[in-house]
Amino acid sequence: MVKFAEFFAHDFPDEPQLPRPRPLVEDERAQPYPVDALPSVIRDVVEEVAGYVKAPTALIAASALSAVSTAVQSCFSVQRDAALTGPATLYLLTVAESGERKSTVDRFFTAPIREWEAEQKRSHRERVAQYNADLEDWERRGEDLQRNIAGGFIDVHAAGNLDPRVTHQLEKPRQSARRRMLRGDDTPEALAMALADYPVASVISAEAGTIFGSHGMNAEAVMRNLAQANVMWDGGVIQRDRVSTGELQVEGMRVTMGLQVQPAVLDAFVQKTGGLAKGIGYFARFLFCHPESTQGGRYYDEPPADRPAQRTFDHQMTTLLAAEPVFDEHDRLVPHFVGFDAAAQQAWIRFHDEVEEKQGPEQEYANIRDVASKAADNAARLACCFHVFSGDPSMSIGLVSMVGACRLMRWYLDEAVRFAHSAGAAPELADAQLLEEWLVARVRAQPKQSAAVLVAVNEVRKKGPNRLRQAHSRRLDDALELLSDHHRVLVLRRAGRKGRDIYVRAEVLAEYSR
Repeated sequence: MVKFAEFFAHDFPDEPQLPRPRPLVEDERAQPYPVDALPSVIRDVVEEVAGYVKAPTALIAASALSAVSTAVQSCFSVQRDAALTGPATLYLLTVAESGERKSTVDRFFTAPIREWEAEQKRSHRERVAQYNADLEDWERRGEDLQRNIAGGFIDVHAAGNLDPRVTHQLEKPRQSARRRMLRGDDTPEALAMALADYPVASVISAEAGTIFGSHGMNAEAVMRNLAQANVMWDGGVIQRDRVSTGELQVEGMRVTMGLQVQPAVLDAFVQKTGGLAKGIGYFARFLFCHPESTQGGRYYDEPPADRPAQRTFDHQMTTLLAAEPVFDEHDRLVPHFVGFDAAAQQAWIRFHDEVEEKQGPEQEYANIRDVASKAADNAARLACCFHVFSGDPSMSIGLVSMVGACRLMRWYLDEAVRFAHSAGAAPELADAQLLEEWLVARVRAQPKQSAAVLVAVNEVRKKGPNRLRQAHSRRLDDALELLSDHHRVLVLRRAGRKGRDIYVRAEVLAEYSR
């Protein structure tokens, strides 16, 4: 155990002679978002929106990819090889504080989806009118059938013939549900019921309530949310039988998620669900990023007079959304599966094996194996979205789409590693960071009557952060030792005075002034 430094008042340390303070955590900044890995039709609009809105590029790209996935998912899926097939849907999760303009950015990319929904609403009114007319005709035929049976003109018990009343019931018109894709913060139950009506949805939200639930939701309920989200990503089966809602079964749904969550909400969620290891696993299917904020540098610019990239993007969105999805006799989607050409297949296999190798002990992805294990699948989905959105869906996915998708996926894997490093810090480190922030605020609040402003350890025990004031706990001492080891504070015992005092290094105070 490292001993505390001991100094007397007349031997107060000369700062230049002390070791330089070391950071508690090495600053791991995100690598620049590889926007040039995107197809030009997506890249150009991301850069165009970034130039005006000035939100983080990674956040804007996540919003664009959410829209692309929404447009592609109804009619197209991806075939990775002769045996492996699956949806082309994407889940994206951006960690950002409130005020990063996600809602504003989303509106740029979801406008064509909202136009499609408005058209579907109008078409639905027409379908309802047709259904009512068909139902009247069907009821009239039923009345005629009953009169013929009553008059003896039809023998319902004739040998070898199906009861005509049964035939009539089988011919009853079916009312089609209104098609709607955009969902905000629907509860998981409401989302499942909506998918039973139309098995395609896009959950785009700046609050991420569908996944994380309300603040009062217990861990078990949150786990159910996540389990359903996992099934939706797989395009699997949701099956429920409840007294309140009756039987519900959805097969082969296609669901996109484009969510933003605030860091504090994510931290609380990770703690609620059992810590980092589980927290990372729950996000294995998401393309996760925590971009650096642009707040403080977003100076006003006039809106651009023309937005050609947005027009091109919107046109492609509208074209894909207008394509009619195909359903089988059981109302299950029948998508067109898009495979890889030979070069793309080899590139995907190389990426698959590269990621697999890096999951070994002491390797780069060893701490994010759940995320890494889904990386090849997500790369295939990205490649399919890139190809369909910018090329000819009747052709196989080519090398350019695959290389871009793999490159982008490596960036998202690096983001997951960065998150694991920061969120996986030991509790002692979190305590030390909390104590340092409190000490700095305390020093700044004191009148500086002398060159050295000290904070008594006993004052911290009485007024400091709650979790460091627990009786019979060593957490405060452990946090002080860690700060002392990193030369960020000095713990002093002064002659003629009981107790200890804490001196915050001037260089540390300067860090908080930048």
